Amino acid sequence: MKRFYLFIMAVSMILLSSCEKSSNTDLSGVKETIYRQNRSYENAYNNKQIQKLGELHTIDAIVMPPNSKMVEGKEDIMRILNDEIQSGGQDIKFETLELVINGDFAYETGLYSVNMKNKGQEPVNDKGKYIVIWEKQLDGQWLMDKDIWNSDLPVNRN
Repeated sequence: MKRFYLFIMAVSMILLSSCEKSSNTDLSGVKETIYRQNRSYENAYNNKQIQKLGELHTIDAIVMPPNSKMVEGKEDIMRILNDEIQSGGQDIKFETLELVINGDFAYETGLYSVNMKNKGQEPVNDKGKYIVIWEKQLDGQWLMDKDIWNSDLPVNRN
């Protein structure tokens, strides 16, 4: 009986030691990386660098713009962002309110502002909120995988 207990203890120790260790993710480092990615997005958007905006998304990313259908894939995301910028979008700015990291994923909630200067119309400063799900890639990069935002402006019913 004593041997049986020793055997059980030995097996338990082996199993416990082989369990995956919890991630030693440097949370402050990840947060800083995501904040830098947000600054890169702002810079690329404000300088009309569509390719750079695409590089900040995973290959199969999904964005959910307001009053539009869901857009899937980096190429289509680049297309809608280009359309938005060409329609007068500029001076985008993000303010992160919360950033939670769990392993290879993080979610961010925040506020945005962007100026829309459509030709022949009065400029509009759009302000709203967003949620982004970030995904850590095999190369260690953190990229946007899911993005949804909506405006605080009332819907124009005309």
